[in-house]
This record gives sequence, C-alpha cells and structure tokens, in this order.
Amino acid sequence: MIRKLPPELIREIAAGEVVSGPADVVRELLENALDAGATRLYIELWGGGLDKIVVSDNGTGIPQTELALALEHHTTSKLTDLQHIRTLGFRGEGLWAIRQAARVRLTSRPPHQLGGATLTAFQDQLELQEHPAPAGTRVEVSDLFVHLPARRNALEAPAAEGRKVVHLVSRYLLHRPSVALRLVVDGEEKIAHGGGGFEAVVKLLWGSVVANRLLPLEATEGAFRLTGLLSRPELSRPRRDRLLLALNQRPVEWPEPLLQAVLAAYKELLPAGQFPLGVLNLEVPAEHLLINTSPDKSRVKLIRPEAVLGFVSQAVQGMLAAHPLARSLPEPSPLSGPAPVKTRFPRLRYLGSFRGLYLLAESEDELYVVDQHAAHERILYEELTRRYQAESPVELPHPELISLSLGEELNYAERALALEQAGLLLEPFGPGKYRIRTIPAFLAGHPSLIPEVVRGSLGASSFAEAWRGVLARLACLPAIKAGHPLSAASAQALLDTLAECELPWVCPHGRPTALVMSELELARRFGRRGVRAVERSRVEKL
Repeated sequence: MIRKLPPELIREIAAGEVVSGPADVVRELLENALDAGATRLYIELWGGGLDKIVVSDNGTGIPQTELALALEHHTTSKLTDLQHIRTLGFRGEGLWAIRQAARVRLTSRPPHQLGGATLTAFQDQLELQEHPAPAGTRVEVSDLFVHLPARRNALEAPAAEGRKVVHLVSRYLLHRPSVALRLVVDGEEKIAHGGGGFEAVVKLLWGSVVANRLLPLEATEGAFRLTGLLSRPELSRPRRDRLLLALNQRPVEWPEPLLQAVLAAYKELLPAGQFPLGVLNLEVPAEHLLINTSPDKSRVKLIRPEAVLGFVSQAVQGMLAAHPLARSLPEPSPLSGPAPVKTRFPRLRYLGSFRGLYLLAESEDELYVVDQHAAHERILYEELTRRYQAESPVELPHPELISLSLGEELNYAERALALEQAGLLLEPFGPGKYRIRTIPAFLAGHPSLIPEVVRGSLGASSFAEAWRGVLARLACLPAIKAGHPLSAASAQALLDTLAECELPWVCPHGRPTALVMSELELARRFGRRGVRAVERSRVEKL
C-alpha cells in the first residue's frame, strides 16, 4: 500500500540528510554568516559540538519580522535563479534541518533596527522574545540528535567530531583570509586570526616552513581571476589534501580537468605522482559553472571549460616563470634572511668543473653548481619540442609494420588525432597490427627508434604525459654523460644555451639542473664577517 509519510518521519529524514554531524551544522551557519557579509566570526563548540555550537557574526542580520520565516523549509533570501548562484548557501533548508536535529536559539539584529530578538525553536515549537542585541547574528545549537538516539550513536567521539570542525573552519578561512575568526573548542582556543592575506593564514594553519615555500599568484583575464598561493616545485606531496580550490568563493572538490591544467603547468618541475601545495581562489562568470544542488554542494562542473583551463594554465606558468627555481645547496643548519629575487635563470660565467659532471659557475653574488648531463637533457628536450611542432612530418618510403597490445590499441583509438598532430600517422593493417606512414622529422635519421617512440606515446595515463616521456627519453640518449670533459668554451656555450630555455631549472625527468648558494651563505658557513658579508646582513635587515 502506498501511503504518505507522516510529518515527524519527514523531519527525521531531512535532519539526517542535511545534518549528519556537528561539522554540517557549523558549515551551514558559517556559510550563512559569510553570505551575510560578516567580517568577524566567533565559533564555540562544547562536547565536540554534540552538546552546543555557537556561531556569532557581524553580518547584516535578520529583521525581527523574518526570524520565524528563516527557520521554515525552503525559505531563503539568496536564490532567484539556479543559473546565477553567487552565494554559498541557496537551498533554504539548512536552518530548518538544524531545527529538526537540535534545539536552536537564533538572535539577530540588522544595524538599522532598534532592538533585537531571539527565536527559540525545536521541531514545531517556536518562541519569540524581543530584547536589546548587538548588530549581527548569533546562533546557538544544542543537544544535537538527543531525540534521535540512533543518529547520535552513529557519531564519532566528541574529540573526533571537534577535529572535523577545526578542519572545516580552517578550509573556509584559507579561502577567506580577510575574515577575522576565532574558534574555541571546549574552552581551548584552536584558531585566532585577526584578518589578513593568504600568507598570514597559511603561516597560522600550515606553519612558517610551508608558508615560506609558497609563491603568490594573482592573474586576471577578462572576467576570469585567479588568486592565492602555490608551492615551489621542491615542496610537494603524494596526496592532493593540501591543494585547495574555491570556485566563486565556494570551497569545492577539484574538477579533474582543472586539476590537470595546474599539474600540466608545472611540466617536469613536479615528479610523477606528486601534487603541489597551495590555496587557489578562481572567479569565473556563473554561466561557466554547473553547481550540484544536492545537500553536498562541493562538486561543480565546468561548462565550456576550454577558456577557463587555458587561463589557469597560463596563470600558473607565469607565476613559475617569475621566480627563481634553482634549489639551494643543502644547509647544515637553518639560515635566516630572504633569498635574492630574480625573474629568470641568470646568465652564468663558467669557473671550472668537478668530477667531469658538475660545472661551477657564478652570477653576481651567487655560486651555481650545474649538472651538465641534466642541463644538456633540458636543452635537447626543448629543441625536440620545438622541432616536432615546427617541422612537417616525414613520410616513410616503406611504411613500417608494428604490433600493438590490446591496451595500446585502446589508447591509440583515443589518441589518434594527437599522434597525427605530433607527426605519427598510423593505419590499421590487420588484427593488432598497424602501418606507420609518417614520423616526426627529428626521427628521420633514427629508424631503430621509431617502434619505441610509437609504443612510448601509447603509454602513461594521457598523451601529453606519454609524449613528454618519449621526448625526455630521446633527449637523454645523446646528452653529455658523466665523466665527459668539456672545454671552457663548450661549457660556457652550454650554460648560455640553458639560460635561453623555457624551463631551465629542471631536466625533463624533473631533476634539478642547478643548485645555488649565495656569497652570504658561504661567509656564514665559514664563520666569516667580512665587509661584504656585514653589508649584506645590514641590507637584509632593512
């Protein structure tokens, strides 16, 4: 028999759908405060949020006549059109769901209103009291799921639920660093931030070691804007847990194409399987986004993503190009003082060599140690990249036959156009067999490498990654090997050519081409306090 669900059962389902724990309550209240324009927030938890949650803000407040309406189902001041969502909240059921899951005391006063009011609510019970109140809103949520023992028992221990809230609040603060925020858990202050920039929040939450290795990023192109911080290549993690994205100020999970655009911008600067650290805020017109309208609003889909992906990739590449990326020589102990800032790889003057592999060179007041093999690899890699893009493919007089595995055939079906654009044209020639009709011009004199290049381009998870691997392998083969002596003229020519590279800091496999040490660092390590060292120290302190 089909029957209509009773109201009390509908309320229980709604309470668990939107609110599964204290972190969901805090998220709803935090987003409401930010949507109301709050610049100061105070959040307090007791019993990990199971006993009581308090969120106070200095936002626009709710008029007394609308307090009761704010706690009704699907009532909101935020949503007029699903195609142009600009607020964090928009479903109009967050406060109503909290009301079904716990006891709520909502106190508010808009700045222009004389006196405030408090609405006490729990399920169908409502009570309104008028009284003086500061401008803004204060929401107190207590006894979460106390009337729903099954849901209450499904929660983790108070300490674990409290950690979830700390993590959640930290995430929002990283994307909204200008907000002054204080979080207190069971009487202990967990976060105290007075407002500031990205650097201040990252230093507070992730520590100064991480903060000092992040690069500022700010780029604008038309209606697109990207701001935040991203790590230098030497700071990376095997997980993406500290690479955070907000789209139009909403913290979201990474759309996979957007994540790949960021990783591709690093090129060989990042080892395979590693992710940079950072916080990015991306602003795009609302028509470029499709926001998930389910209770979990953290998933978005890019509509017509090409322009957005191109903008993000260029912005990250520009940021990396504007900073020196040579890694410092290992330090026996931490040294203070800022590193010199350059906008590109410097012109180096050759001084000598060590072990037939490392070139010693100088630039202004810095000593460089350059790996001649890695440097030559980078030079050859970029030459191959330019050649296959600029030179027309060469047609083989006698097409070569190659056998492909099932996995290689599946990849070929997806990458045929990309392969042809790179100069490799294949045509089917029976089950599992293909004829190679054209090859990139740089392979014309190396027929033995053709099968290896074809199979290499059909490996990895994407054509771009596979093709980089192919070119890196081809660059490695003829590169100057360890123990091969170079004349002073050849060594200087190698350094000059490296400085002209697009990405001179790493070889195509991601290893550094150069290490650097400043004159001041040398003086400190030798315990010298010469005139030049003292003068440098004085300038750095200014």
